[in-house]
Amino acid sequence: MTPHEAPVRRKRSRLLAATLSGLFPGLGQLYNGEAWRGVAFFVAGVLTGFGPWNPLQVEIDLDDPEPGLRRVLLASLPFLLVGLWSVVDAWRRADRSAN
Repeated sequence: MTPHEAPVRRKRSRLLAATLSGLFPGLGQLYNGEAWRGVAFFVAGVLTGFGPWNPLQVEIDLDDPEPGLRRVLLASLPFLLVGLWSVVDAWRRADRSAN
């Protein structure tokens, strides 16, 4: 390989990249070879899933579960949005990483 040739990267599967990001934000970006993007999505996923608005810490009254379940859904929205963004980003960028 001459100094002017770029290293050939293998083609990435869009489906696998999106599936990995669906498991947890950032995994698809890591699969695509984009470490900084992967770390950023992973940190965003951890902060929105387990940070100050942790949906797992919402108390639900078993006699009247509707308000508690509504709070769980609202607390989960940031994580769900980051996850969706991560899946779409991994899908779109899988082809770009195969330059």
